[in-house]
Amino acid sequence: SWFKWTVTGTIEYHCMQDDYLFVVVKNNGKYQLLKYAIKIDTNTATVAEYRVHLDHLMSVTTASNTYNATTNKTTFPKPTGLESTSQVAAYDVDAGDQIGRYSLVTINGSNLEIAGNWSGQTFLIGHLYTMEVELPTIYAVEKVGEKYRADTRANTILHRVKFGFGPIGVFKTVLKRLGRMDYEETFEITAADQYLANTAGVVNDEVLRTVPIYDRNINTLITLKSTHPAPATVHHMTWEGVYTTNNYSRV
Repeated sequence: SWFKWTVTGTIEYHCMQDDYLFVVVKNNGKYQLLKYAIKIDTNTATVAEYRVHLDHLMSVTTASNTYNATTNKTTFPKPTGLESTSQVAAYDVDAGDQIGRYSLVTINGSNLEIAGNWSGQTFLIGHLYTMEVELPTIYAVEKVGEKYRADTRANTILHRVKFGFGPIGVFKTVLKRLGRMDYEETFEITAADQYLANTAGVVNDEVLRTVPIYDRNINTLITLKSTHPAPATVHHMTWEGVYTTNNYSRV
C-alpha cells in the first residue's frame, strides 16, 4: 500500500535515522526541526498507554493558565514553536477526572484561548491532522495454490462492510457511491455516561462496526478518517453481499 504524510509549512529537508523521521520545515519565515518517532519511546506523549496524535506536540503547565469566569475561557501565552496556521487543539493526559478532555484552541495574538476552565491542569497542545485510509475496490478473493486471486469479472453487490478496530477513540467513515449522495457516519466509541470515570475515552474495541452500502463494488469507495488526538487503529475488514460469477470460466 502507498501512504503519504502531510506536515505543516514547507519541507526543506528530511531523512530517516534508526526509527525516527527528521523533517526541517519552514513556517512563518522560521525554520523548525521536527522529529517523528516511528516506534513509541520514552519521549512519546501518551494518554494511558496510547500515543497522542498531534503535530508540534508540547506541554502547557498549570502556572500559565488563567481562567475568566465571565467569558468562560482559559487563556495562556502562545508557546514558541506554533508558527503554522493549522488548527491547534488541547488534550488533557493528566490522571484524574479530566483525562481525555479535548477542545479546539483559538489563537488570539500572542495568547491561546480554550473554552471552559482548564486552570490547574497540565495538558498537551499541538496541531491537528487527519488520518485517512482509502480502501481499494473490494473483490471476492480465493486461494489458488500458494496465491490469492481476486475475481474482477464477477458481479459483486456489497450489502455492508464491517470493521474491526484495536485501540480507538473517534473516527468517521465516508461512503461514496456513483450517482448517490455521500454517506458519512461518525463513531464515538465511548459515549457519554458509558465509560469508567478517571479513564481516557479510548477503548480496545471488541465490536464490529457496520457501514451499509447496497451497491456494486466497482461503484463504491470507502474512506476511514480521524482528526482527533486519540488513536484509530484498524485491524481488519469483512464484507457481506451477493457474489455471482455470471457463469464465466477461466481456461
